[in-house]
Amino acid sequence: MKTTDEVIKAFAELPSEITAKQIAEATGRTHIHNWTDTTKGFEGFPEARLDGRTAYRDKQAVLEWYLNQPFAQPTRRGPRDLTDAVRTANPGKTHLGASQLGELLGISRRAVNKYADHYSPEKTSDPFPAADSEGMRSWSLVRAWLLRHSDPLPKPDANGKRTWPDVRAWLLRNHEDSIESRTGSVFLDELGLTVGQRDLVERVRVAKAAGEKVPAEWQAEVLGLEDVDEAERLAQGLAAPARRLRPTALARELGISVDTVKHYAKTRTKETSKNPFPAKDDDSARDLEEVRAWFANHQK
Repeated sequence: MKTTDEVIKAFAELPSEITAKQIAEATGRTHIHNWTDTTKGFEGFPEARLDGRTAYRDKQAVLEWYLNQPFAQPTRRGPRDLTDAVRTANPGKTHLGASQLGELLGISRRAVNKYADHYSPEKTSDPFPAADSEGMRSWSLVRAWLLRHSDPLPKPDANGKRTWPDVRAWLLRNHEDSIESRTGSVFLDELGLTVGQRDLVERVRVAKAAGEKVPAEWQAEVLGLEDVDEAERLAQGLAAPARRLRPTALARELGISVDTVKHYAKTRTKETSKNPFPAKDDDSARDLEEVRAWFANHQK
Protein backbone atom coordinates (compact mmCIF):
# COMPACT_ATOMS: atom_id res chain seq x y z
CA MET A 1 0.00 0.00 0.00
CA LYS A 2 1.33 3.40 -1.01
CA THR A 3 1.12 6.64 0.91
CA THR A 4 -1.52 9.21 -0.05
CA ASP A 5 1.06 11.42 -1.78
CA GLU A 6 2.41 8.45 -3.75
CA VAL A 7 -1.11 7.50 -4.90
CA ILE A 8 -1.93 11.06 -6.02
CA LYS A 9 1.34 11.24 -7.93
CA ALA A 10 0.72 7.88 -9.60
CA PHE A 11 -2.82 8.86 -10.66
CA ALA A 12 -1.54 12.10 -12.18
CA GLU A 13 0.44 10.06 -14.69
CA LEU A 14 -2.56 7.96 -15.82
CA PRO A 15 -5.02 8.66 -18.68
CA SER A 16 -8.50 10.02 -17.96
CA GLU A 17 -10.01 6.52 -17.97
CA ILE A 18 -8.20 3.68 -16.25
CA THR A 19 -8.40 -0.10 -15.89
CA ALA A 20 -8.50 -2.20 -12.75
CA LYS A 21 -4.85 -3.15 -13.29
CA GLN A 22 -3.83 0.52 -13.44
CA ILE A 23 -5.81 1.31 -10.29
CA ALA A 24 -4.16 -1.55 -8.42
CA GLU A 25 -0.68 -0.48 -9.52
CA ALA A 26 -1.31 3.19 -8.67
CA THR A 27 -2.55 2.36 -5.15
CA GLY A 28 0.00 -0.36 -4.47
CA ARG A 29 -2.64 -3.09 -4.19
CA THR A 30 -2.45 -6.64 -5.49
CA HIS A 31 -5.97 -6.33 -6.94
CA ILE A 32 -9.17 -4.31 -6.45
CA HIS A 33 -11.78 -7.06 -6.76
CA ASN A 34 -13.05 -6.48 -3.23
CA TRP A 35 -13.68 -2.80 -3.95
CA THR A 36 -16.15 -3.64 -6.72
CA ASP A 37 -18.00 -6.16 -4.50
CA THR A 38 -20.64 -4.28 -2.51
CA THR A 39 -21.00 -7.24 -0.13
CA LYS A 40 -17.53 -6.37 1.19
CA GLY A 41 -18.78 -3.01 2.40
CA PHE A 42 -17.05 -0.84 -0.22
CA GLU A 43 -20.08 0.94 -1.64
CA GLY A 44 -19.87 3.84 -4.05
CA PHE A 45 -16.94 2.62 -6.12
CA PRO A 46 -17.21 4.33 -9.55
CA GLU A 47 -19.15 2.48 -12.23
CA ALA A 48 -17.22 1.08 -15.17
CA ARG A 49 -17.58 1.63 -18.91
CA LEU A 50 -17.15 -1.66 -20.73
CA ASP A 51 -15.20 -1.85 -23.96
CA GLY A 52 -15.30 -5.47 -24.92
CA ARG A 53 -14.08 -7.38 -21.89
CA THR A 54 -12.15 -4.42 -20.45
CA ALA A 55 -13.69 -2.12 -17.81
CA TYR A 56 -12.68 1.55 -17.79
CA ARG A 57 -13.37 3.98 -14.96
CA ASP A 58 -13.04 7.73 -14.65
CA LYS A 59 -9.64 8.42 -13.10
CA GLN A 60 -10.70 11.42 -11.02
CA ALA A 61 -13.79 9.66 -9.65
CA VAL A 62 -11.70 6.66 -8.59
CA LEU A 63 -9.08 8.86 -6.93
CA GLU A 64 -11.69 10.85 -5.01
CA TRP A 65 -13.37 7.62 -3.86
CA TYR A 66 -10.06 6.15 -2.76
CA LEU A 67 -8.97 9.20 -0.76
CA ASN A 68 -12.27 9.14 1.16
CA GLN A 69 -11.78 5.56 2.36
CA PRO A 70 -10.65 4.94 5.97
CA PHE A 71 -7.72 2.76 4.88
CA ALA A 72 -6.32 5.62 2.78
CA GLN A 73 -6.29 8.20 5.58
CA PRO A 74 -2.84 9.49 6.60
CA THR A 75 -3.51 8.44 10.23
CA ARG A 76 -3.35 4.83 9.07
CA ARG A 77 0.28 3.82 9.38
CA GLY A 78 1.86 1.11 7.31
CA PRO A 79 4.88 -1.02 8.25
CA ARG A 80 7.28 1.59 6.86
CA ASP A 81 6.49 4.25 9.46
CA LEU A 82 5.51 2.22 12.52
CA THR A 83 8.76 2.96 14.35
CA ASP A 84 7.69 6.39 15.59
CA ALA A 85 4.30 5.04 16.67
CA VAL A 86 5.97 2.19 18.53
CA ARG A 87 8.39 4.47 20.35
CA THR A 88 5.72 6.93 21.50
CA ALA A 89 3.03 4.39 22.41
CA ASN A 90 1.97 4.23 26.07
CA PRO A 91 -0.52 1.37 26.43
CA GLY A 92 -0.86 1.28 30.21
CA LYS A 93 -1.27 -2.52 30.16
CA THR A 94 1.26 -5.29 29.74
CA HIS A 95 -0.90 -7.40 27.38
CA LEU A 96 -3.11 -6.24 24.50
CA GLY A 97 -5.44 -7.84 21.96
CA ALA A 98 -5.13 -7.38 18.20
CA SER A 99 -7.70 -4.56 18.12
CA GLN A 100 -5.98 -2.76 21.00
CA LEU A 101 -2.58 -3.11 19.32
CA GLY A 102 -4.00 -1.81 16.07
CA GLU A 103 -5.59 1.20 17.78
CA LEU A 104 -2.37 1.92 19.65
CA LEU A 105 -0.24 1.81 16.48
CA GLY A 106 -2.74 3.35 14.05
CA ILE A 107 -3.17 0.23 11.95
CA SER A 108 -6.03 -2.21 11.51
CA ARG A 109 -6.69 -5.34 13.55
CA ARG A 110 -6.30 -7.25 10.30
CA ALA A 111 -2.81 -5.82 9.82
CA VAL A 112 -1.78 -7.07 13.28
CA ASN A 113 -3.05 -10.55 12.47
CA LYS A 114 -1.21 -10.46 9.14
CA TYR A 115 2.05 -10.01 11.02
CA ALA A 116 1.23 -13.13 13.02
CA ASP A 117 0.37 -15.10 9.86
CA HIS A 118 3.26 -13.89 7.73
CA TYR A 119 5.88 -14.18 10.48
CA SER A 120 4.81 -17.48 12.03
CA PRO A 121 7.21 -19.96 13.70
CA GLU A 122 6.96 -22.15 10.61
CA LYS A 123 8.17 -19.34 8.33
CA THR A 124 10.84 -17.52 10.32
CA SER A 125 13.33 -18.01 13.14
CA ASP A 126 12.11 -14.76 14.75
CA PRO A 127 8.30 -15.03 14.70
CA PHE A 128 5.82 -12.35 15.67
CA PRO A 129 5.00 -12.70 19.40
CA ALA A 130 2.35 -15.35 19.96
CA ALA A 131 -1.02 -14.61 21.53
CA ASP A 132 -2.11 -16.34 24.71
CA SER A 133 -5.31 -18.37 25.13
CA GLU A 134 -7.32 -15.14 25.34
CA GLY A 135 -5.78 -13.61 22.21
CA MET A 136 -3.56 -11.19 24.17
CA ARG A 137 0.06 -10.40 23.34
CA SER A 138 2.82 -8.96 25.50
CA TRP A 139 3.25 -5.31 24.53
CA SER A 140 6.97 -5.23 25.33
CA LEU A 141 7.49 -8.32 23.15
CA VAL A 142 5.53 -6.83 20.25
CA ARG A 143 7.34 -3.52 20.67
CA ALA A 144 10.76 -5.16 20.68
CA TRP A 145 9.85 -7.31 17.65
CA LEU A 146 8.66 -4.36 15.57
CA LEU A 147 11.73 -2.28 16.40
CA ARG A 148 14.23 -4.99 15.50
CA HIS A 149 12.18 -6.00 12.46
CA SER A 150 12.92 -2.54 11.01
CA ASP A 151 16.45 -2.63 12.46
CA PRO A 152 17.76 -6.21 12.06
CA LEU A 153 20.99 -7.66 13.40
CA PRO A 154 23.90 -6.38 11.23
CA LYS A 155 24.89 -8.80 8.51
CA PRO A 156 28.26 -10.57 8.85
CA ASP A 157 31.21 -9.49 6.74
CA ALA A 158 32.73 -11.40 3.83
CA ASN A 159 34.34 -13.79 6.31
CA GLY A 160 31.00 -14.52 7.98
CA LYS A 161 31.93 -12.55 11.11
CA ARG A 162 30.41 -9.65 13.03
CA THR A 163 32.53 -7.42 15.25
CA TRP A 164 31.55 -7.16 18.91
CA PRO A 165 31.32 -3.33 18.78
CA ASP A 166 28.75 -3.59 15.96
CA VAL A 167 26.76 -6.25 17.79
CA ARG A 168 26.95 -4.34 21.08
CA ALA A 169 25.73 -1.12 19.44
CA TRP A 170 22.79 -3.01 17.96
CA LEU A 171 21.94 -4.64 21.30
CA LEU A 172 21.95 -1.28 23.07
CA ARG A 173 20.01 0.60 20.37
CA ASN A 174 16.86 1.06 22.47
CA HIS A 175 18.12 0.23 25.93
CA GLU A 176 17.85 3.78 27.24
CA ASP A 177 14.44 4.30 25.66
CA SER A 178 11.60 4.38 28.17
CA ILE A 179 8.03 5.55 28.52
CA GLU A 180 8.93 7.01 31.90
CA SER A 181 11.34 9.53 30.36
CA ARG A 182 8.56 10.83 28.07
CA THR A 183 5.45 10.64 30.23
CA GLY A 184 6.62 10.44 33.82
CA SER A 185 4.75 7.14 34.30
CA VAL A 186 6.43 3.82 35.04
CA PHE A 187 5.80 0.84 32.75
CA LEU A 188 7.11 -2.56 33.78
CA ASP A 189 6.25 -5.63 31.73
CA GLU A 190 5.40 -9.17 32.83
CA LEU A 191 9.09 -9.83 33.56
CA GLY A 192 9.37 -6.68 35.65
CA LEU A 193 11.46 -4.95 32.96
CA THR A 194 11.19 -1.58 31.28
CA VAL A 195 10.56 -1.62 27.53
CA GLY A 196 14.18 -0.62 26.95
CA GLN A 197 15.47 -3.48 29.08
CA ARG A 198 13.13 -5.96 27.39
CA ASP A 199 14.29 -4.78 23.97
CA LEU A 200 17.87 -5.57 25.01
CA VAL A 201 16.91 -9.00 26.37
CA GLU A 202 15.10 -9.92 23.15
CA ARG A 203 17.99 -8.69 21.00
CA VAL A 204 20.38 -10.81 23.03
CA ARG A 205 18.18 -13.82 22.31
CA VAL A 206 18.19 -13.12 18.57
CA ALA A 207 21.94 -12.49 18.51
CA LYS A 208 22.63 -15.77 20.29
CA ALA A 209 20.36 -17.63 17.88
CA ALA A 210 22.48 -16.17 15.06
CA GLY A 211 25.63 -17.63 16.64
CA GLU A 212 26.90 -14.53 18.43
CA LYS A 213 28.43 -14.82 21.91
CA VAL A 214 27.02 -12.26 24.32
CA PRO A 215 28.76 -12.40 27.74
CA ALA A 216 26.29 -13.00 30.57
CA GLU A 217 28.37 -10.71 32.79
CA TRP A 218 27.90 -7.90 30.28
CA GLN A 219 24.14 -8.53 30.16
CA ALA A 220 23.88 -8.46 33.95
CA GLU A 221 25.89 -5.24 34.19
CA VAL A 222 23.80 -3.42 31.57
CA LEU A 223 20.52 -4.61 33.08
CA GLY A 224 21.65 -3.73 36.59
CA LEU A 225 21.43 -7.31 37.86
CA GLU A 226 23.63 -8.76 40.58
CA ASP A 227 22.93 -12.34 39.50
CA VAL A 228 24.56 -13.40 36.21
CA ASP A 229 22.32 -16.49 36.08
CA GLU A 230 19.26 -14.25 36.15
CA ALA A 231 20.49 -12.47 33.01
CA GLU A 232 20.81 -15.84 31.29
CA ARG A 233 17.31 -16.84 32.36
CA LEU A 234 15.86 -13.58 31.11
CA ALA A 235 17.47 -14.09 27.70
CA GLN A 236 15.82 -17.51 27.58
CA GLY A 237 12.44 -16.06 28.58
CA LEU A 238 12.33 -18.27 31.66
CA ALA A 239 12.31 -15.75 34.47
CA ALA A 240 9.05 -14.12 35.42
CA PRO A 241 9.52 -12.33 38.72
CA ALA A 242 6.41 -11.36 40.59
CA ARG A 243 5.19 -7.93 39.63
CA ARG A 244 3.99 -5.91 42.58
CA LEU A 245 1.92 -2.78 42.08
CA ARG A 246 0.56 -0.07 44.30
CA PRO A 247 -3.25 0.57 44.27
CA THR A 248 -3.39 3.07 41.39
CA ALA A 249 -1.15 1.04 39.05
CA LEU A 250 -2.89 -2.17 40.12
CA ALA A 251 -6.33 -0.75 39.32
CA ARG A 252 -5.18 0.53 35.93
CA GLU A 253 -3.69 -2.83 35.00
CA LEU A 254 -6.86 -4.72 35.95
CA GLY A 255 -9.25 -2.18 34.44
CA ILE A 256 -11.01 -1.37 37.70
CA SER A 257 -11.23 1.68 39.95
CA VAL A 258 -8.83 2.42 42.78
CA ASP A 259 -11.84 2.56 45.11
CA THR A 260 -12.65 -1.06 44.20
CA VAL A 261 -9.15 -2.18 45.16
CA LYS A 262 -9.31 -0.27 48.44
CA HIS A 263 -12.79 -1.60 49.18
CA TYR A 264 -11.80 -5.27 48.95
CA ALA A 265 -8.52 -4.65 50.74
CA LYS A 266 -10.47 -3.14 53.65
CA THR A 267 -13.42 -5.52 53.77
CA ARG A 268 -11.79 -8.86 52.87
CA THR A 269 -9.11 -9.17 55.52
CA LYS A 270 -7.76 -12.22 57.36
CA GLU A 271 -10.01 -11.33 60.26
CA THR A 272 -13.22 -11.04 58.24
CA SER A 273 -12.88 -13.54 55.39
CA LYS A 274 -11.78 -17.12 54.72
CA ASN A 275 -10.41 -15.92 51.38
CA PRO A 276 -8.82 -12.56 52.17
CA PHE A 277 -7.71 -10.09 49.57
CA PRO A 278 -3.98 -10.51 48.78
CA ALA A 279 -1.86 -8.77 51.39
CA LYS A 280 0.21 -5.69 50.67
CA ASP A 281 3.90 -5.32 51.42
CA ASP A 282 5.69 -2.49 53.21
CA ASP A 283 5.33 -0.31 50.09
CA SER A 284 1.56 -0.91 49.90
CA ALA A 285 2.13 -3.00 46.75
CA ARG A 286 0.45 -6.29 45.91
CA ASP A 287 1.37 -9.15 43.59
CA LEU A 288 -0.47 -8.49 40.32
CA GLU A 289 -1.09 -12.15 39.47
CA GLU A 290 -2.30 -12.96 42.99
CA VAL A 291 -4.85 -10.16 42.78
CA ARG A 292 -5.89 -11.18 39.27
CA ALA A 293 -6.40 -14.78 40.46
CA TRP A 294 -8.34 -13.58 43.51
CA PHE A 295 -10.81 -11.69 41.34
CA ALA A 296 -11.13 -14.67 38.97
CA ASN A 297 -11.82 -17.06 41.85
CA HIS A 298 -14.45 -14.75 43.22
CA GLN A 299 -15.99 -14.17 39.77
CA LYS A 300 -15.52 -10.43 40.04
